[in-house]
Amino acid sequence: MAGNHVRKLIGLSPDEARALLGAVHGALDSGAGLTPLEASLLEAIGERVLHVDSRGLVPLSATDAAAALTDVDLRRRAVELMVALELTRHPLPPELERSVAAYAAALGVDEPMVHAAREYAERHIAHLYADLQRFTWYTEEVEHSMLHGGFLRIVRSKLAYQGVAADPKIAQKWQALRRCPSGSWGRAVADFYARHHFPFPGEKHGITELGAHHDWVHVLAGYDITPEDELDVFAFIAACSEDPHAFTLLVTTLALFQNGAITHVAGKRVAIACQDALEAPGAAARFADAIARGAACTVDALALDHFAFRDEPLDELRRRFEIPVKAA
Repeated sequence: MAGNHVRKLIGLSPDEARALLGAVHGALDSGAGLTPLEASLLEAIGERVLHVDSRGLVPLSATDAAAALTDVDLRRRAVELMVALELTRHPLPPELERSVAAYAAALGVDEPMVHAAREYAERHIAHLYADLQRFTWYTEEVEHSMLHGGFLRIVRSKLAYQGVAADPKIAQKWQALRRCPSGSWGRAVADFYARHHFPFPGEKHGITELGAHHDWVHVLAGYDITPEDELDVFAFIAACSEDPHAFTLLVTTLALFQNGAITHVAGKRVAIACQDALEAPGAAARFADAIARGAACTVDALALDHFAFRDEPLDELRRRFEIPVKAA
Protein backbone atom coordinates (compact mmCIF):
# COMPACT_ATOMS: atom_id res chain seq x y z
CA MET A 1 0.00 0.00 0.00
CA ALA A 2 1.13 3.58 0.54
CA GLY A 3 4.19 2.73 2.63
CA ASN A 4 5.67 0.58 -0.13
CA HIS A 5 5.38 3.19 -2.82
CA VAL A 6 8.28 5.12 -4.23
CA ARG A 7 7.77 8.89 -3.84
CA LYS A 8 5.32 10.20 -6.42
CA LEU A 9 4.39 13.65 -7.64
CA ILE A 10 2.58 14.62 -4.45
CA GLY A 11 4.39 15.71 -1.32
CA LEU A 12 7.24 17.46 -3.13
CA SER A 13 8.81 20.55 -1.63
CA PRO A 14 8.07 23.83 -3.47
CA ASP A 15 11.64 23.88 -4.76
CA GLU A 16 11.37 20.34 -6.11
CA ALA A 17 8.02 21.11 -7.71
CA ARG A 18 9.31 24.26 -9.40
CA ALA A 19 12.42 22.40 -10.59
CA LEU A 20 10.27 19.67 -12.12
CA LEU A 21 8.02 22.18 -13.88
CA GLY A 22 11.03 24.23 -14.98
CA ALA A 23 12.63 21.14 -16.52
CA VAL A 24 9.43 20.26 -18.40
CA HIS A 25 9.02 23.87 -19.53
CA GLY A 26 12.60 23.98 -20.76
CA ALA A 27 12.26 20.73 -22.71
CA LEU A 28 9.05 21.83 -24.42
CA ASP A 29 10.27 25.34 -25.20
CA SER A 30 12.62 24.44 -28.04
CA GLY A 31 12.71 27.97 -29.41
CA ALA A 32 9.11 28.68 -30.43
CA GLY A 33 7.66 28.77 -26.92
CA LEU A 34 4.90 26.66 -25.41
CA THR A 35 1.60 26.11 -27.16
CA PRO A 36 -1.46 27.48 -25.33
CA LEU A 37 -2.46 23.91 -24.45
CA GLU A 38 0.99 23.07 -23.04
CA ALA A 39 0.94 26.27 -20.99
CA SER A 40 -2.56 25.43 -19.68
CA LEU A 41 -1.53 21.89 -18.78
CA LEU A 42 1.63 23.02 -16.98
CA GLU A 43 -0.32 25.63 -15.04
CA ALA A 44 -3.03 23.10 -14.12
CA ILE A 45 -0.47 20.47 -13.06
CA GLY A 46 1.35 23.07 -10.98
CA GLU A 47 -1.85 24.13 -9.26
CA ARG A 48 -3.68 20.81 -8.81
CA VAL A 49 -0.85 18.28 -8.50
CA LEU A 50 2.21 20.11 -7.18
CA HIS A 51 0.46 23.02 -5.42
CA VAL A 52 2.76 25.72 -6.78
CA ASP A 53 2.12 28.66 -9.07
CA SER A 54 3.79 27.96 -12.42
CA ARG A 55 3.15 31.42 -13.87
CA GLY A 56 6.39 33.25 -14.49
CA LEU A 57 8.28 29.98 -14.18
CA VAL A 58 11.89 30.09 -15.40
CA PRO A 59 12.57 27.22 -17.84
CA LEU A 60 15.63 25.16 -16.93
CA SER A 61 18.28 24.02 -19.36
CA ALA A 62 18.98 20.29 -19.56
CA THR A 63 22.14 20.77 -17.48
CA ASP A 64 20.36 22.84 -14.84
CA ALA A 65 17.48 20.34 -14.76
CA ALA A 66 19.93 17.51 -14.06
CA ALA A 67 21.50 19.51 -11.23
CA ALA A 68 18.13 20.43 -9.70
CA LEU A 69 16.47 17.00 -9.98
CA THR A 70 18.57 14.43 -8.14
CA ASP A 71 15.91 11.89 -7.19
CA VAL A 72 15.74 9.04 -9.74
CA ASP A 73 11.97 8.61 -9.54
CA LEU A 74 11.40 12.35 -9.81
CA ARG A 75 13.57 12.44 -12.93
CA ARG A 76 11.50 9.69 -14.50
CA ARG A 77 8.26 11.49 -13.67
CA ALA A 78 9.66 14.68 -15.22
CA VAL A 79 10.50 12.88 -18.46
CA GLU A 80 7.07 11.24 -18.51
CA LEU A 81 5.46 14.68 -18.27
CA MET A 82 7.71 15.96 -21.05
CA VAL A 83 6.69 13.11 -23.34
CA ALA A 84 3.00 13.33 -22.45
CA LEU A 85 2.86 17.06 -23.13
CA GLU A 86 5.03 16.67 -26.22
CA LEU A 87 2.49 14.25 -27.66
CA THR A 88 -0.31 16.78 -27.33
CA ARG A 89 1.09 18.32 -30.52
CA HIS A 90 0.42 17.13 -34.03
CA PRO A 91 2.41 17.01 -36.13
CA LEU A 92 5.30 16.71 -33.71
CA PRO A 93 8.10 19.20 -34.57
CA PRO A 94 11.46 17.40 -34.99
CA GLU A 95 13.22 20.07 -32.93
CA LEU A 96 10.86 19.40 -30.03
CA GLU A 97 11.53 15.68 -30.21
CA ARG A 98 15.27 16.36 -30.13
CA SER A 99 14.86 18.67 -27.16
CA VAL A 100 12.91 16.13 -25.09
CA ALA A 101 15.41 13.39 -25.97
CA ALA A 102 18.28 15.65 -24.88
CA TYR A 103 16.63 16.35 -21.52
CA ALA A 104 15.93 12.65 -21.01
CA ALA A 105 19.59 11.87 -21.70
CA ALA A 106 20.77 14.61 -19.32
CA LEU A 107 18.50 13.21 -16.62
CA GLY A 108 19.69 9.67 -17.26
CA VAL A 109 16.21 8.40 -18.07
CA ASP A 110 15.97 5.70 -20.71
CA GLU A 111 12.27 6.23 -21.32
CA PRO A 112 10.98 3.97 -24.14
CA MET A 113 8.35 6.52 -25.07
CA VAL A 114 11.06 9.03 -25.97
CA HIS A 115 12.08 6.67 -28.76
CA ALA A 116 8.46 6.02 -29.69
CA ALA A 117 7.94 9.76 -30.03
CA ARG A 118 10.88 9.89 -32.42
CA GLU A 119 9.20 7.31 -34.63
CA TYR A 120 6.03 9.37 -34.58
CA ALA A 121 7.96 12.52 -35.52
CA GLU A 122 9.31 10.67 -38.55
CA ARG A 123 5.75 9.53 -39.41
CA HIS A 124 6.59 5.88 -38.76
CA ILE A 125 3.24 5.28 -37.12
CA ALA A 126 3.49 1.50 -37.37
CA HIS A 127 6.78 1.60 -35.47
CA LEU A 128 5.27 3.83 -32.82
CA TYR A 129 2.41 1.40 -32.29
CA ALA A 130 4.84 -1.53 -32.17
CA ASP A 131 6.81 0.27 -29.47
CA LEU A 132 3.66 0.94 -27.50
CA GLN A 133 2.66 -2.70 -27.71
CA ARG A 134 6.15 -3.92 -26.86
CA PHE A 135 6.38 -1.88 -23.67
CA THR A 136 2.74 -1.87 -22.63
CA TRP A 137 1.53 -3.28 -19.30
CA TYR A 138 -0.95 -5.53 -21.14
CA THR A 139 1.85 -7.22 -23.09
CA GLU A 140 3.67 -8.06 -19.87
CA GLU A 141 0.48 -9.40 -18.33
CA VAL A 142 -0.16 -11.64 -21.35
CA GLU A 143 3.38 -13.02 -21.15
CA HIS A 144 3.04 -13.63 -17.40
CA SER A 145 -0.31 -15.37 -17.84
CA MET A 146 1.00 -17.58 -20.64
CA LEU A 147 3.88 -18.70 -18.44
CA HIS A 148 1.48 -19.59 -15.62
CA GLY A 149 -1.09 -21.71 -17.40
CA GLY A 150 -3.31 -18.97 -18.80
CA PHE A 151 -2.58 -19.45 -22.52
CA LEU A 152 -5.90 -21.08 -23.44
CA ARG A 153 -7.87 -18.55 -21.42
CA ILE A 154 -6.19 -15.69 -23.28
CA VAL A 155 -6.93 -17.35 -26.63
CA ARG A 156 -10.59 -17.91 -25.72
CA SER A 157 -10.97 -14.34 -24.52
CA LYS A 158 -9.40 -13.04 -27.75
CA LEU A 159 -11.67 -15.20 -29.92
CA ALA A 160 -14.73 -13.86 -28.12
CA TYR A 161 -13.48 -10.28 -28.58
CA GLN A 162 -13.09 -10.85 -32.32
CA GLY A 163 -16.62 -12.31 -32.47
CA VAL A 164 -15.40 -15.75 -33.55
CA ALA A 165 -16.84 -17.69 -30.62
CA ALA A 166 -18.19 -16.79 -27.20
CA ASP A 167 -16.65 -18.35 -24.11
CA PRO A 168 -19.45 -19.23 -21.64
CA LYS A 169 -17.08 -19.84 -18.72
CA ILE A 170 -15.48 -16.40 -18.96
CA ALA A 171 -18.83 -14.76 -19.68
CA GLN A 172 -20.49 -16.40 -16.64
CA LYS A 173 -17.73 -15.14 -14.37
CA TRP A 174 -18.41 -11.56 -15.46
CA GLN A 175 -22.19 -11.90 -15.65
CA ALA A 176 -22.13 -12.96 -11.99
CA LEU A 177 -21.15 -9.37 -11.11
CA ARG A 178 -24.83 -8.51 -11.55
CA ARG A 179 -25.48 -10.47 -8.35
CA CYS A 180 -22.98 -8.50 -6.26
CA PRO A 181 -24.48 -6.36 -3.47
CA SER A 182 -25.94 -3.00 -4.39
CA GLY A 183 -23.29 -0.31 -3.97
CA SER A 184 -20.40 -2.76 -4.36
CA TRP A 185 -17.54 -2.33 -6.79
CA GLY A 186 -18.52 -5.47 -8.72
CA ARG A 187 -22.15 -4.40 -9.06
CA ALA A 188 -21.04 -0.94 -10.21
CA VAL A 189 -18.89 -2.55 -12.92
CA ALA A 190 -21.87 -4.65 -14.08
CA ASP A 191 -24.01 -1.51 -14.15
CA PHE A 192 -21.26 0.28 -16.13
CA TYR A 193 -21.42 -2.44 -18.80
CA ALA A 194 -25.23 -2.37 -18.86
CA ARG A 195 -25.42 1.43 -19.04
CA HIS A 196 -23.17 1.51 -22.08
CA HIS A 197 -24.58 -1.65 -23.67
CA PHE A 198 -21.16 -3.31 -23.60
CA PRO A 199 -20.96 -7.11 -23.90
CA PHE A 200 -19.07 -8.71 -21.02
CA PRO A 201 -15.67 -10.37 -21.58
CA GLY A 202 -16.35 -13.85 -22.93
CA GLU A 203 -19.49 -12.73 -24.76
CA LYS A 204 -19.19 -12.16 -28.50
CA HIS A 205 -17.32 -8.89 -29.16
CA GLY A 206 -16.77 -8.36 -25.44
CA ILE A 207 -13.44 -6.79 -24.52
CA THR A 208 -10.69 -9.22 -23.51
CA GLU A 209 -10.30 -9.88 -19.81
CA LEU A 210 -6.95 -8.12 -19.79
CA GLY A 211 -8.45 -5.10 -21.50
CA ALA A 212 -11.30 -5.11 -18.99
CA HIS A 213 -8.92 -4.38 -16.10
CA HIS A 214 -9.20 -0.70 -16.87
CA ASP A 215 -13.01 -0.80 -16.73
CA TRP A 216 -12.71 -1.50 -13.00
CA VAL A 217 -10.60 1.66 -12.73
CA HIS A 218 -13.15 3.65 -14.76
CA VAL A 219 -15.69 2.77 -12.08
CA LEU A 220 -13.38 3.17 -9.09
CA ALA A 221 -12.20 6.62 -10.18
CA GLY A 222 -15.60 7.69 -11.52
CA TYR A 223 -14.76 8.32 -15.17
CA ASP A 224 -17.09 7.72 -18.11
CA ILE A 225 -16.15 6.73 -21.69
CA THR A 226 -15.87 10.01 -23.62
CA PRO A 227 -12.45 10.78 -25.16
CA GLU A 228 -11.79 13.22 -22.30
CA ASP A 229 -12.73 10.56 -19.74
CA GLU A 230 -10.45 8.01 -21.39
CA LEU A 231 -7.55 10.45 -21.16
CA ASP A 232 -8.42 11.11 -17.52
CA VAL A 233 -8.67 7.45 -16.49
CA PHE A 234 -5.30 6.60 -18.04
CA ALA A 235 -3.73 9.71 -16.49
CA PHE A 236 -5.08 8.38 -13.17
CA ILE A 237 -3.65 4.91 -13.92
CA ALA A 238 -0.23 6.28 -14.89
CA ALA A 239 -0.07 8.38 -11.72
CA CYS A 240 -1.12 5.63 -9.29
CA SER A 241 1.24 2.99 -10.67
CA GLU A 242 4.93 2.66 -9.92
CA ASP A 243 5.29 0.41 -12.97
CA PRO A 244 6.76 2.49 -15.84
CA HIS A 245 4.75 0.37 -18.29
CA ALA A 246 1.56 2.00 -17.03
CA PHE A 247 2.76 5.22 -18.61
CA THR A 248 2.69 3.61 -22.05
CA LEU A 249 -1.06 3.14 -21.67
CA LEU A 250 -1.42 6.90 -21.24
CA VAL A 251 0.71 7.52 -24.32
CA THR A 252 -1.47 5.12 -26.31
CA THR A 253 -4.53 7.05 -25.17
CA LEU A 254 -2.96 10.37 -26.12
CA ALA A 255 -2.24 8.88 -29.54
CA LEU A 256 -5.90 7.84 -29.83
CA PHE A 257 -7.63 10.98 -28.58
CA GLN A 258 -5.19 13.88 -28.86
CA ASN A 259 -2.78 13.61 -31.78
CA GLY A 260 -4.57 11.01 -33.90
CA ALA A 261 -1.53 8.77 -34.40
CA ILE A 262 -3.51 5.60 -33.62
CA THR A 263 -7.06 4.71 -34.70
CA HIS A 264 -7.08 0.94 -34.04
CA VAL A 265 -6.40 -1.13 -30.91
CA ALA A 266 -6.00 -4.93 -31.03
CA GLY A 267 -7.06 -4.93 -34.68
CA LYS A 268 -10.32 -3.04 -34.12
CA ARG A 269 -11.05 0.55 -35.04
CA VAL A 270 -11.79 2.75 -32.04
CA ALA A 271 -15.07 4.45 -32.95
CA ILE A 272 -14.42 7.54 -30.81
CA ALA A 273 -10.77 8.04 -31.81
CA CYS A 274 -10.21 11.73 -32.47
CA GLN A 275 -7.80 14.62 -32.24
CA ASP A 276 -7.53 17.46 -29.72
CA ALA A 277 -9.70 16.06 -26.92
CA LEU A 278 -7.62 18.10 -24.47
CA GLU A 279 -8.70 21.29 -26.24
CA ALA A 280 -12.26 20.82 -24.91
CA PRO A 281 -13.30 23.39 -22.28
CA GLY A 282 -11.96 22.37 -18.88
CA ALA A 283 -10.18 19.29 -20.24
CA ALA A 284 -6.68 20.46 -19.21
CA ALA A 285 -7.81 21.04 -15.62
CA ARG A 286 -9.59 17.67 -15.55
CA PHE A 287 -6.47 15.94 -16.87
CA ALA A 288 -4.34 17.52 -14.14
CA ASP A 289 -6.96 16.60 -11.53
CA ALA A 290 -6.84 12.97 -12.72
CA ILE A 291 -3.05 12.95 -12.25
CA ALA A 292 -3.46 14.38 -8.74
CA ARG A 293 -6.11 11.81 -7.80
CA GLY A 294 -4.02 8.93 -9.16
CA ALA A 295 -0.92 10.14 -7.34
CA ALA A 296 -2.88 10.26 -4.08
CA CYS A 297 -4.25 6.73 -4.52
CA THR A 298 -2.46 4.27 -2.22
CA VAL A 299 -2.71 1.24 -4.54
CA ASP A 300 -1.90 0.40 -8.12
CA ALA A 301 -5.55 0.35 -9.15
CA LEU A 302 -4.94 -1.42 -12.46
CA ALA A 303 -2.88 -4.28 -11.00
CA LEU A 304 -5.29 -5.24 -8.20
CA ASP A 305 -7.06 -8.59 -8.13
CA HIS A 306 -10.33 -6.85 -8.88
CA PHE A 307 -12.61 -9.83 -8.38
CA ALA A 308 -11.26 -10.20 -4.84
CA PHE A 309 -12.86 -6.81 -4.09
CA ARG A 310 -16.07 -7.32 -6.07
CA ASP A 311 -18.38 -7.39 -3.01
CA GLU A 312 -16.69 -4.49 -1.21
CA PRO A 313 -18.67 -1.21 -1.01
CA LEU A 314 -17.34 1.14 -3.69
CA ASP A 315 -17.44 4.25 -1.51
CA GLU A 316 -15.54 2.44 1.24
CA LEU A 317 -12.83 1.34 -1.20
CA ARG A 318 -12.40 4.89 -2.42
CA ARG A 319 -11.86 5.99 1.18
CA ARG A 320 -9.55 3.06 1.91
CA PHE A 321 -7.44 3.79 -1.16
CA GLU A 322 -7.46 7.54 -0.31
CA ILE A 323 -8.81 8.59 -3.72
CA PRO A 324 -9.82 12.26 -3.59
CA VAL A 325 -13.21 13.36 -4.85
CA LYS A 326 -13.06 14.77 -8.36
CA ALA A 327 -12.59 18.52 -8.44
CA ALA A 328 -15.60 20.51 -9.54
